[in-house]
Amino acid sequence: MIGQVCAAVCTIFSVVYSGYYLTQLTRHLTRGWRQACPLGTTAGSAAPLAASVIEEEDEEEQRKMKPSAAVPSQPELAEPAACGQRTARPKYAVDSLAGARHSAIQPGAAGPAWPAAASSSPAAGTSCSSAAQQPEMREEQGLKTLRSIVSPGRPTGKYTAFEELGRGGFGAVYKALDTSSGQQVAIKIMSLEEEMSEELAANEILAMRDNRSPNIVTYLDSYLVDAELWLAMEFMDGGTLFDVLRAVYLEEGQIGAVCRECLQGLHFLHSRQVIHRDIKSCNVLVGTDGSVKLGDFGLCAQLSPEHSKRSSSVGTPSWMAPEVVRGEAYGPKVDIWSLGIMGLEMVEGEAPYQREARLRVFELLERNGPPKLQNPRHHSALLRDFLRCCLQADEDRRWSAQELLQHPFVTSGDPASSLAALIISAKQVQEDWRGDTCA
Repeated sequence: MIGQVCAAVCTIFSVVYSGYYLTQLTRHLTRGWRQACPLGTTAGSAAPLAASVIEEEDEEEQRKMKPSAAVPSQPELAEPAACGQRTARPKYAVDSLAGARHSAIQPGAAGPAWPAAASSSPAAGTSCSSAAQQPEMREEQGLKTLRSIVSPGRPTGKYTAFEELGRGGFGAVYKALDTSSGQQVAIKIMSLEEEMSEELAANEILAMRDNRSPNIVTYLDSYLVDAELWLAMEFMDGGTLFDVLRAVYLEEGQIGAVCRECLQGLHFLHSRQVIHRDIKSCNVLVGTDGSVKLGDFGLCAQLSPEHSKRSSSVGTPSWMAPEVVRGEAYGPKVDIWSLGIMGLEMVEGEAPYQREARLRVFELLERNGPPKLQNPRHHSALLRDFLRCCLQADEDRRWSAQELLQHPFVTSGDPASSLAALIISAKQVQEDWRGDTCA
């Protein structure tokens, strides 16, 4: 009897131990297999809004896209005084505007066709050497394209009396005197060794040079000075709309006037298949005569029959349309959404979520839908309806620039000339601030 009990106990122990051994062996083999062949993230586990580069519709779009910066270890707060921060752009990002006009870049493509690696190279080293040489090839090709656009010589003899007006992530802007004409000009100086690539610099030049309109800042000239691009344009003596909003309050008629002038510029650009992609108060320039013009074309995109949509996630987070945030294909109406956000900016004094971290902005947009006025009853039905037409999450329901130019809020806006007194007043307030600071 005792022997039978012992045999039974030994049998049970053997079964339990075997099961434990097989379980541990299975876990070990599974862990090793996963390390060797990592699984992609499933749809259910993916974050609703990716912080890194969003996949593009094709390889050419991937090459020219300007991805958001890597997720920081701690939240990055947008700096209100800087009017929000653009998403980061890599040194060798390529856009399509230069490609649409220069033989060095394939027509309709998003970037230049780089030479393939020599077929005689050893197979083991071909991909590594090609990857190592690609940035140099891109820089060389981009520099060649840029040199074909800019004027020869050096501008230091043509422009004098430099005075810094402002500084941003892509360079500084100066007021200078054109000795040949005696007129004041604005000169934007950008370092090609830092954030801006040669291709993007070419984009900005071509966008301004080839799209002249009363509501677009006039391009004058450009030069390469060592590793810097000098971009000369008309001087807007009222500064930026952002400067105005910091100093004075705009009434609805004045907001309507600003929107009308911007829409005229956007309608012109969109009719020529150009998307600005960074409409905000910092990039709207004003004159003491009441003029309002679109500026800063560093993120613009040229559409074409072969490339009628874009999907790269670029812009400034608080002003970005939902389809841009999600990485979906989009067209010119992303500028209309940004204009609507700028409308809220003119009413409230700053853009919605402007003080939030970049990823938090995306989360709030996705969760809350289109931003709204804080106190809608304090504003007219026309203003509310105009903003609603701009801030439609569905791109198909969002109005176009041409349609918005017929909106009653825009047509009933003040004449542009009436903005002159407001801009002069804002400029005086800013000078008073400077005087108090110096004192």
